[in-house]
Amino acid sequence: MISVWRVSLQLARDDGSPLSDDGIGRLTERLTNGPIPPDVTRRDPGAVLVEMTVDARDEMAARYAAESTLREAANEVWAALGLPPFTIAFVEVVPAPRR
Repeated sequence: MISVWRVSLQLARDDGSPLSDDGIGRLTERLTNGPIPPDVTRRDPGAVLVEMTVDARDEMAARYAAESTLREAANEVWAALGLPPFTIAFVEVVPAPRR
């Protein structure tokens, strides 16, 4: 059965530098495809927290879907801005409240 999950991931530049407001805006825009837009917020100077809602059969599938979506979006933004490599770290996956 498909359920709705809220997945939290941390995205950071490997050089430890912060992602610019333009970069955060582009990433948010690129991720906004579903009915519930993601939350993209600065977590600390060198990372952002991305929280997104995905439909999946279980926690692992939700995590995979969210990480894949974020990686694809970040690859496009990083290439457009000429940024150094990045790292995605898993934070949490929880069942989302019913829409």
